[in-house]
Amino acid sequence: MVVYLDVLFAVNALMDGATLLAAARLGGVQVRKMRLIFSAALGGGYAVLGAVWPVLTLAPLRLLAGLGLCMVAFGRERHLARLCALYGVVAASFAGLAAALSAASGRRLLLSCGYYFAVPIQVLVLAATVGYAASGILLRGDAKHGALHRETETLTIRFGNRQTAVRVLHDTGNDLLEPVSGKPVVVLERKAAECLLDTKLPFGSASAQLAALPENLAARCGLLPFHAVGTDGGLLLYFRPDSVLRADGTALDCVCAVSAVSIGQGAYEGLIGV
Repeated sequence: MVVYLDVLFAVNALMDGATLLAAARLGGVQVRKMRLIFSAALGGGYAVLGAVWPVLTLAPLRLLAGLGLCMVAFGRERHLARLCALYGVVAASFAGLAAALSAASGRRLLLSCGYYFAVPIQVLVLAATVGYAASGILLRGDAKHGALHRETETLTIRFGNRQTAVRVLHDTGNDLLEPVSGKPVVVLERKAAECLLDTKLPFGSASAQLAALPENLAARCGLLPFHAVGTDGGLLLYFRPDSVLRADGTALDCVCAVSAVSIGQGAYEGLIGV
């Protein structure tokens, strides 16, 4: 079998990129695009070196190479160990699928040094694009929230003369408490918060958002310290709603904070602790 090194590089770079992206989606973290691209390119380069020097295909060295790719892609992520484990699970699943397809088609799709699909590059790019879209829709945060704590519920929040229904996700990672009262915090998407506050919040720091609010509105708001996956922490703008009702009509005594980043991506508009 003739192996073209450029095809070997491209195929394995795309597969490593898809695997890292799937691990990030499952872990519910954001991965920087340039880190992902660089790590995927390193994976493709490692496959080429493995074809030239077969010693690199030994299992211990391949395991170390996989850990190295995760470290490059995810940097100093707090949950790096979990992401590495997810990467291993996804990589093993992809390899198993490739082996099954090989047996079914009678074509060799796996080499000792990695994947090898003798197909036009346009097909590979199309497959990678479809995989990226599917990972964003199907794998978003599944491992982050866990199989038992991914329920959502609808809260009816009233603030002044404004009221809106917000779909929130039960998140085991949301353990925020309002520092003065000790009340739990419901973290809202910017748009949901702006609807309740009836004002457009400026982009930037939470302190700048608080300073931009009218005096009567700012009196009911404050700043909340937080720490989150992938960040060093910071401050969130929060406000004290008049009432928060669950779907069964019971009241929830809490405060609402404005998320510093986009959450939910259309699936929900907020996070609540469990």
